Amino acid sequence: MKGLKRILISIVLLLFVVPGAGCGPSALFAPKPYKETQFLMDTIIDITAYGSGNEAAVKAAFAEFKRINDLTNRFDENTQVSKINQAAGKEKVQVDADVIAMLKLARSRSEQLDGALDVTVGVLTELWSVGHKGEFVPSQAEVKALLPLVNYRLIEIDDKANTVFLPQAGMRIDLGAVAKGYANRKAIDVLKAKGIKSALVNAGGDVRVIGTRPEGQPWRIGVQDPRNLENIAAKLSLSEWDVLETSGDYQRFFEKDNVRYSHIIDPRTGFQPREVASVTIVAKSGNYVDILSTAIFVLGVERGQELLKQYPGTEAIIITADGKKIATPGLAGKIEF
Repeated sequence: MKGLKRILISIVLLLFVVPGAGCGPSALFAPKPYKETQFLMDTIIDITAYGSGNEAAVKAAFAEFKRINDLTNRFDENTQVSKINQAAGKEKVQVDADVIAMLKLARSRSEQLDGALDVTVGVLTELWSVGHKGEFVPSQAEVKALLPLVNYRLIEIDDKANTVFLPQAGMRIDLGAVAKGYANRKAIDVLKAKGIKSALVNAGGDVRVIGTRPEGQPWRIGVQDPRNLENIAAKLSLSEWDVLETSGDYQRFFEKDNVRYSHIIDPRTGFQPREVASVTIVAKSGNYVDILSTAIFVLGVERGQELLKQYPGTEAIIITADGKKIATPGLAGKIEF
């Protein structure tokens, strides 16, 4: 229970929405939001929306999160991802077009990163099962034996027949690093289609916004201090961006013999990266930056900042394991530590 409690608290406090400063008379006449919170995709999801029909729009957005979860949840043997894993080495599995899209997105990122991010890491995430096996740490030999099954290049994707095949028995897909951001983007599309022009969706650190707050002020976001869950490490306004994505080693983890073991695994080594405690990126949704925060977490400070140069207008806040805070140049004068 103790480990589970730590997991849930760290997710709840992953980041805060910092209220706008305006508290004058106009605030009395501001439109009222509809807010709802649900636990989906192994995290807490908050949606706040303003405008006519906002309640129905929020419920439709949550339905989109549930739909993607029902396709990708590897802990449910009936999902399409589970069926792909069950059929590894045996046969192709026909899947929804969204599963194809997520796998192709992940493959594109993996090619950019030479395998620093790999959705076939599932065999390793099953071995570690952080949050599900107490303080279990596998041996080097156990990890090494599974590394040959981690290779995104082996996934056979037929986007005409909508089939996926894992050619080696024992291979496992884990879309945990992909599905949440993908679902959030779909949820934002639903809100916009319902006519919502002011909204914020926080899916366990993957934040996306529509427009500004009703009074015209930009949404202000506080980034969680990864080593003190009662503190905010940085604040910034989403005046130029509509996406904020965070990955950290404090979301799901345990400590054993003074070593922290998080749920984020380097698929090339089978073990947790150690240089970084959290990575937050801010971007415009049109840049399609899904999964970048996880990729930078694995790559580390120097290579992570080099990666960002491929995405103009995308910035990052990196907090290292020893507490150093690094903001990329485009955040100068726009962030408060």
